[in-house]
Amino acid sequence: MHERRLYPRFPWVREVQLRGARGERFAARSFDLSVAGIGLEVSRDGVVGLAQSGGILCPGDRVEVVLPSAVAATQGDLDLRCRVKEVRRVSLGRYLVGTWFEGLDDANQTVLEELVDDARRRRWE
Repeated sequence: MHERRLYPRFPWVREVQLRGARGERFAARSFDLSVAGIGLEVSRDGVVGLAQSGGILCPGDRVEVVLPSAVAATQGDLDLRCRVKEVRRVSLGRYLVGTWFEGLDDANQTVLEELVDDARRRRWE
């Protein structure tokens, strides 16, 4: 199937951390990645604990996705500011959260492009 998105997504399963506006942290798992955003699997505790404009995380809320240095192959953790695009409940305790990256500096953009290139190559192996 031909990808028609402006920024194609590629499977990318990794353990990550989410950090909220007040510094709270929750574990999450990524499931796909593009140069524009990242898809996340988040627990109910996470979507409630990170909520800013309602009872659960909602489109427009902001979170920071923290990729451990082992995942990003950087000196330290890679912090990526994101805005929530969509939140979809898939079970009683599990949500899929789509995000867009915001305000990436050149260094973070370069690392992100390398991660997406790696995900693209692995998809076809």
